[in-house]
Amino acid sequence: MRTSALPGSVRPAAAPAPNAAASRVTVRHAPAPRAAARQRGISLTELMIGLTIGLIVMAGIIGLFSGHLRSNNDLLRTTRLNSELRGAMDLIVRDLRRASYWGDSVAGVWYPNIPVLLSNPFFTVDTATAEEVTYRYDLDSNGIVGDNETYRIRRNATDGTIEMLGLNAGGAVTATTPITDADLTNITALTFTPVDRTATTTCLLAGAGAVLPTPPVIHIRQITVTLAGQLRSDATVSRTLTESVRLRNDWIQGSCPS
Repeated sequence: MRTSALPGSVRPAAAPAPNAAASRVTVRHAPAPRAAARQRGISLTELMIGLTIGLIVMAGIIGLFSGHLRSNNDLLRTTRLNSELRGAMDLIVRDLRRASYWGDSVAGVWYPNIPVLLSNPFFTVDTATAEEVTYRYDLDSNGIVGDNETYRIRRNATDGTIEMLGLNAGGAVTATTPITDADLTNITALTFTPVDRTATTTCLLAGAGAVLPTPPVIHIRQITVTLAGQLRSDATVSRTLTESVRLRNDWIQGSCPS
C-alpha cells in the first residue's frame, strides 16, 4: 500500500552509490636493502694495497729524478774540468810552437864565402827538470837574447797549478803567471817528453867547417805534453790530456867549409 508523506515532514535522502576508484588502497613498498649494501665503501685491506702501490710508483719517480740530477751534475763537473785542462793545454802548445824563433836566422844559414856563420842563440829547449820546460824565442826580433825572452812552464806542487814564468837574460825569474785556477782544479802531473829526429845535409866543399859537425845536422824537434788534473770539489773527477807539439823552428847544428 502506498503511503504519502505527511505535511511538514522531511524525506530522508538516498545513500550515495559506492565509488570504486575511491575505495582502492595503494601500497608502496620500501626499497630493497641491497642498495645500501653497495654504498658501504672500501675495506682497510684495499686501502693499504692502494697506498702501497702509490708509494712504489712515487719512489720510482723520485729515484728517476734523482738519477737525472746526479747525471747532470756529473756532466757539469766533467765539463768544467775538461774546459780548464783544455784551456791550459792550448796555451802551452801555442807558446811551445814559438820556441827557438830567431829574428836573424838568415845569419845562421851557410852559403859559399859566408863571412861569419852564427849559431841560433834561442835554440835551447830544456826538459831535463821534471814537470817543467824552459825555452826561448826572439820576442822583439832583434836577434839577441834579452830580458823577458826566456820562458818556463812548470807545475807548482804546492798549490797544484800550472805557472808560466818570465826570465831575464841572466836566468832570474821576473814574472809568474798562473794559467790554471787553484780553486777549481788540482794539477796532479805535467810532463814534457822530447823527440829529436835528425836529418843530415851535404856540403859542396870538402873539409871541416868552422862550426862542427860537418856537414850540418838538422834537428826536427817535437815535444809530447801530458797533463793530468782533478776537481778540487770532487777528486774522483779526473782527466788526462796528451798532445804532441812540433816546434816550428828547426835547429841547424854545424856548418860547411867556406
